[in-house]
Amino acid sequence: MSARSKLALALSGGGFSGYLFEIGALAALDDAFEGFNVNHFDFYVGVSAGSAAAALIANGVTPEEILRANLASERPYYFERRDIFVPAMWEGFKSIPRAVQQFSQLAQLYLRNRHDMGLIELLETAQQSLPGGFYTLDPFARYLEATFASKGLSNTFGGLRHPLYIPAIDLDSGQSVIFGEEQWREVPISKAITASSAAPLYFCPVRIGGREYIDAGIGRISCFDLATEKAADLMVIIHPSSQSGLASERMPGSNGDQENGRPRGFLSIADAASRINLEARLGMALDLHQRQHPDKFFVITPCESLIFERSFLSFRDRIHLLRCGYLSVVQMIKKHLARIGPAFARHGISISAAKIEERMKTRIEQLSRLPQVPSGTLASAPPELAGHRHSEMRA
Repeated sequence: MSARSKLALALSGGGFSGYLFEIGALAALDDAFEGFNVNHFDFYVGVSAGSAAAALIANGVTPEEILRANLASERPYYFERRDIFVPAMWEGFKSIPRAVQQFSQLAQLYLRNRHDMGLIELLETAQQSLPGGFYTLDPFARYLEATFASKGLSNTFGGLRHPLYIPAIDLDSGQSVIFGEEQWREVPISKAITASSAAPLYFCPVRIGGREYIDAGIGRISCFDLATEKAADLMVIIHPSSQSGLASERMPGSNGDQENGRPRGFLSIADAASRINLEARLGMALDLHQRQHPDKFFVITPCESLIFERSFLSFRDRIHLLRCGYLSVVQMIKKHLARIGPAFARHGISISAAKIEERMKTRIEQLSRLPQVPSGTLASAPPELAGHRHSEMRA
């Protein structure tokens, strides 16, 4: 690898679904690279759920290890629902005394203004008595801490093999902070991951040093700024997008079309709105930075729709997401090899079409050992579908 090239890998959000997609994509990159692998990047950026995968890779854990753990349902790299989605019961209990204390005042206020005050106004007045979210990520932070300890991995930024940067948003100031930067290096990685992943409404803000932090996907797209600040010559971004111009082409009758008209709850709508907003901001940021720094950024997105609206993923769902991540990279390389091969070669990374073709046969067999499920369901999408839809790698 050229001494002049500084290489970065950024993993975006997308919840647990995005995490699995990214592991499949990383395994495909390792299968394609010759004399280089994803553990050899000079620094890593992990945003929201992508920070968990980035922390493992920066610690030297290979995608192969994580992939095999998920295929065999072996902990600790095989996360379960109870590790992440833990109801914020304590938040509710803490809210009770505040609610009792304010009840008399609220009742009197409502009685005086009952003709002008509706439910929304009443809820706004009672904000301090409401929980900060439906779930808490504190148990996930403890699970990550225990995982790092049991595997001999570092839970400190200073102990990593390669630098790791995890952005989050300070809820009070609205400013982005970068855990892993000098002034934030003392924060445990496990805590930084949960701070970056605390999606509003779903999860309570994560408190660190007397401040509260929320999902990094809400604010400025930090990976582009970090690539410039850290003088990266090339940054590979894996973004588990489900829609927008960054996302893959969709065939008529695909899962995205089947969702139209289905009743949605307010959490589902809020989640979809957040993703649409993120895609728009990411697209604008990518266009801006590519004009300023041509050939610096390569973005990998899915070749087919992902599962985003489930708090619980079946084993079949997990396999589908791993397979989708893998095939997205394979299809991208096949489609754009004439362009991306020389681009990566300039930075000392050789991509072998022959190697990935050879590895793909074993990989697809490995990712297809599943009982058949009814036709038309997302988890049953066969590998051949990837031949009809292309993932994008924008450069």
